[in-house]
This record gives sequence, C-alpha cells and structure tokens, in this order.
Amino acid sequence: MIARILFLLLFMGINSISAQILIGAPEDKDPSKKDPVKPISDTTKKRELDGSSFVYFVTNWSVNNRLLKENVYPYGDSLGERAFEEKYNTWSFGIGIQNQLNAFLMWDGGISYYRHGEQYNFIQSDTTFHYQTTYSYISMPLRLNFTYGKNVKLIAGGGLLPQMFTGYKQERQWTTSTNSSGSDEFKTKSGYNPFILSAIFNVGCALDFQNNWSLFVSPEARIQLTSSYLSQDDYIHKNRAYGITFGLIRSL
Repeated sequence: MIARILFLLLFMGINSISAQILIGAPEDKDPSKKDPVKPISDTTKKRELDGSSFVYFVTNWSVNNRLLKENVYPYGDSLGERAFEEKYNTWSFGIGIQNQLNAFLMWDGGISYYRHGEQYNFIQSDTTFHYQTTYSYISMPLRLNFTYGKNVKLIAGGGLLPQMFTGYKQERQWTTSTNSSGSDEFKTKSGYNPFILSAIFNVGCALDFQNNWSLFVSPEARIQLTSSYLSQDDYIHKNRAYGITFGLIRSL
C-alpha cells in the first residue's frame, strides 16, 4: 500500500514539473513576421553624404593690389611712374565640380576665367592721363574644403590656382592743355609669363533651397606666387586679390 502511495505522489510531481515547463516555454516566432525597421540615426545620415557630388556656377568680384618691384641685376629698372599705380576692380567667372569626401571634407575642382590688374591716374590743372591694365587667365582652381552643416553649410578651405595667360589689355585716356582729349587701347598675347601659380583661400556658406539647388556666398583671397612677367623683364609683378564669390550649386 505504501509503495502504491509513493508511486502516485511521484507521478503527480512529474506532471506538475512538466506543466510548469510548458507554461514557461516561449512561443515560437512566426518566420513570416519581420522585426520593425529601426529609424536611421544621424550618424548614418552623415555617412550618406560621402561621395555626394555637386556642380557650381560662380562669379567673383575682387579688388586687386599688385606687388611690383625691380627685377634682380642685370634686368632690373627703377619703377618710375609705375610706383603710383593704384588698386583696380575686376570680375571673374567659373564653373566646377565638388565631391563630398566625408561628412566634413570636400574636394573642389573647376575651370575659371580670372582677371587682375591695376590703374594709374595722373591729374594736373590742365593735363590728365589715365590707364587701366588687365591681365587675363584661364585657371583651374584645386581646393580642399572643410564643411559643416546641412541646410546651411559652412565652407572654408584653400588650395592652388594654376593660371594660363590669355591676354594683356591696357586702355588709356588723356586730355591736354589745349582742351583736346583722346583714348586708345593696346592688346597683346605675348611678352608675359605664359603660366603662373597662385594660392587661393575661401570661407563662406551655402544655403540649401531644398530642391537640389543652393546659393553660395564666399569671401575669397588670391595670392600670386610667381611673377606675371618673364624672368628677363624689368620688374617682378605679383597680384593680390581680395573679393567675394557668389553663385549657384546644383546637387547631382
């Protein structure tokens, strides 16, 4: 009798343990159901900027102030009246491509038509003489920019500006003591350094219009590193240009 009672208690205990195991067991997942998609983090959005490309169309207005000094012996000559040349304003134009390397770095390359120059004004009571000189170049600016932001993007950078000489122009005007006046223009494509190199620096911002277009505004400085004149010329001529660049950027 006692053995039967012990066997009955043992059987009931095993059933209770089995029931507890079945109740606590997790339900099998339906393989057809998928986990909900997690929202994209800000870090992921920043990664999506890597490799983004843009094309831009810009114009530049600059105040030019040249550095002019005598060349070394035996070519040098005194500056004479050229020492009194003044600042001159010029317009330049360009197109290019930008590539966002990562969230903070952008490569910038393009082709531009740059001009710099100087002017001279001689005024006396009965005589005047003026001229405006411009040097023109086809250029390929190469820059590395630091960028920050999205809808309003801050851009600051610098690089090199190789320039190929395309022309020299000087416009002259005068009046004489007999109240007569005149003007002429001189142009040439020879006699000047065919290739010069400048450094270029910029800092500005791009305002996103939310339709793949952005407005770009950036103060810019260009520092000429090599002379505009040939090595045997009387003078060494290097330009300094300080101005502002503005235009449109299109996302590709």
